[in-house]
Amino acid sequence: MATAPRYEIENHITSIRDHDHDASFNVRRNGKVFYIYVKPSGFVNSPIMTKKYLAYLEVLRSGEEVVGDIYDTDVYEWLMTPFEPLFVELAPDPTGDLRNIKVTLKDHLFPEYFVFTLDIIDEKMYPRRIHRQTPPYQPSFVRFDDDFLDELEEWTAFYDPVGITLSFKNPEDALFKQPKKALIENDKIECFFKPCYSTVQSIRELKAYKMIAAAGLDRQLNLCHLYGVVMDDQGFILGLLLTFIDCDVVPLSCMVHPDDPDDPPPASRQKWMGQLDTTFDMLHEFGIVWGDVKAENVLIDQRNNAWITDFGGGYTEGWVDRDMAETQAGDLMGMLKLRKLIVPEG
Repeated sequence: MATAPRYEIENHITSIRDHDHDASFNVRRNGKVFYIYVKPSGFVNSPIMTKKYLAYLEVLRSGEEVVGDIYDTDVYEWLMTPFEPLFVELAPDPTGDLRNIKVTLKDHLFPEYFVFTLDIIDEKMYPRRIHRQTPPYQPSFVRFDDDFLDELEEWTAFYDPVGITLSFKNPEDALFKQPKKALIENDKIECFFKPCYSTVQSIRELKAYKMIAAAGLDRQLNLCHLYGVVMDDQGFILGLLLTFIDCDVVPLSCMVHPDDPDDPPPASRQKWMGQLDTTFDMLHEFGIVWGDVKAENVLIDQRNNAWITDFGGGYTEGWVDRDMAETQAGDLMGMLKLRKLIVPEG
């Protein structure tokens, strides 16, 4: 049996409207991206395949790994198999020593791309290429006004994505996976690249990091240091470069088992809670609001230290009341729930 070519499905989009049965997929292979659109309007004389697609669509909409007897992997395999020969043809494997692969952030964010739709005619699947002059997806629409840009230049740096190298333990992964670790200053400094999707949240987060840096908290506590802002040649803000936290990216909520006080051990729980309390108190002492207190915004590094992350604000149901979001009172409410999760009897 032939081995399927390697590729990564970066994301898929489906509509929440019952009458809209369209879906789209972004697939990355060897540094190139395939945008694939599936629309039942392109199905002709194919009632069996249409029924199958609609059942599979419900799995994608659910966000669950399995619905009934259908796994999400079944869906992806069914949809992607017709495209696999095109993946191989249009995104061939690189030549030479794979250990020498170097991919910049610009390469990743602005890749060569191909757009396809899937037609189903007489119960058979036919990929059809759509030629476009511009990509259907842009990495950012975030912009700052001139006054805020001038203010940023006074306390942080701006980086061009062409000068930022992606770093993976397996160099080939840079051609397939989303970047986490990025290298700046001639590959001497490791950073975490955090994309920017919202102007309002990005400005809020940058203001918080300015206050954190001015107070020196990023040198004293487990708080990220902002190395700079990534901006393209069109003036769009692509992301932030923050302290790289060496950890398995798993939310704290997945690491703490409330029903088993020994998993993780009480000593670890007490250590994390103590670090969070100290950091939290110092933030509020300097008038800095965390803003979106929840277990998913706490990371545990390889040395078993707890880090507070994400100052972009927002609101997560179940952690802070909506009318108290992005306030110190809301932070206190969220911290009480964090404490109950980490040290329920503390």
